[in-house]
Amino acid sequence: MRIIFRRGLTITAALFLLGFHVSLAAQATGNIAGIVTDDSGAVLPGVTIEVTNTNTGQTRGAVTRADGYFSLPLLQPGVYQIKGTLSGFKTFVREGVTVTVESTARVDMQLPVGGLQESITVQADAPLVETSNATLGIVVDEKKVVELPLNGRNFTQLGTLLPGVVAPPAALGGASGEATPGGFGATTSGFSVNGMRNQSNNFLLDGASNNDTFNTGFVLRPPPDAIQEFKILTHSYTAEYGRSAGSVVNVVSKGGTNQLHGAVWEFNRDDSLQARNYFVPSTQPKPKLKQNQFGFSLGGPVMRNRLFGFGYYEGFRNTSGVTQNFIVLTDAQRTGAFGATVIRDPLTGLPFPNNQIPADRIDPAALKMLLLIPAPNLAAFPSNYSATGTYEFDRDNLDFKVNYNPGTRGSIFARYSISPSDIFDPPSLGDAGGDALAGGQPGRAPGRIQSTAVGAT
Repeated sequence: MRIIFRRGLTITAALFLLGFHVSLAAQATGNIAGIVTDDSGAVLPGVTIEVTNTNTGQTRGAVTRADGYFSLPLLQPGVYQIKGTLSGFKTFVREGVTVTVESTARVDMQLPVGGLQESITVQADAPLVETSNATLGIVVDEKKVVELPLNGRNFTQLGTLLPGVVAPPAALGGASGEATPGGFGATTSGFSVNGMRNQSNNFLLDGASNNDTFNTGFVLRPPPDAIQEFKILTHSYTAEYGRSAGSVVNVVSKGGTNQLHGAVWEFNRDDSLQARNYFVPSTQPKPKLKQNQFGFSLGGPVMRNRLFGFGYYEGFRNTSGVTQNFIVLTDAQRTGAFGATVIRDPLTGLPFPNNQIPADRIDPAALKMLLLIPAPNLAAFPSNYSATGTYEFDRDNLDFKVNYNPGTRGSIFARYSISPSDIFDPPSLGDAGGDALAGGQPGRAPGRIQSTAVGAT
């Protein structure tokens, strides 16, 4: 029994590790690589390379190979200092090396002959060219995410700034277009990339899947204040990607640093500041609109240079009037009189005389159902009824992320996100039901999304 138990435990652990490895196939990290030479251009093996994250103090090290090449993979996106040292040569220091998600920063060094106490410092202000692969894409950094205008604070609208990315009709809307707690929803299913369908995109959050498999699009939508950067890959993906032929959108959420940082926000839209909907009849009141997006974020050190935390909360409250026009039976049609419209007897196939359904041929149950359907309130044709209602959408986003740097060999992060929501889409015919006025499912639809990600680099 003990042997069987141990064997089962071993198999379970192996399966867990295998699954863990597969889940981390797509990383939300970047790399630094380069070649070290001397003054004459000859390669230098054995050079000690050390990179330091200027925000968290995390250090990683490597040694150049016989061909002078070094590579430091799986680095958290951020700004780094890189230093190269070798006995008999001056120390090389490059400041401000920016590492972005799914890219390799190329840093080649040239070490002149001299003492280790002598150093050459280079400021890497200009972006370094990506030469490690042929993947086409662009990184949208924190500054652009926060400062560029967004409808509903939907960061994916920035994707349309890329060549080959087009938003289809009604896509990338604000909150009113969302049928799911975080995604684009049934009527706002994303953007098209290089002519592919808008369902052909793969959304990742910190390297983990963030796909809405029902409506397409993404599930969790971090606020701009909680996004460090995101990258949209549009062509020639590397081996770790699959699933979608359109694009890969990899979002890196913020983490804590050695400096305490945070933000507080409130965005409001109100009907008192909005124009009246042109299609709402003048006899009806102005549709209601009360929308608020509010929240805060906070991050900082728990243990300096070792343990960091970052979290945010965002609340969303939307109450908006919606209007749709429909066709309902007129008062005459409710008595069986259809005028010029030909009505045939289902038993004989012949038209009823004068297109009048006899009273004894109208089902009493149908007459009772007609009492629930409102009468026409418009003189227009063909739509003679204007339905108005109040659409409600409440959502809360809560997220907490922990980063731990145990030493120079790597780092660990864990993130937990939860997003409960409640949507009410009013039925077009009131108590009689009918289609939803806002295009979703009629009635109330509560929901809750949870996501957990764990990674090691």
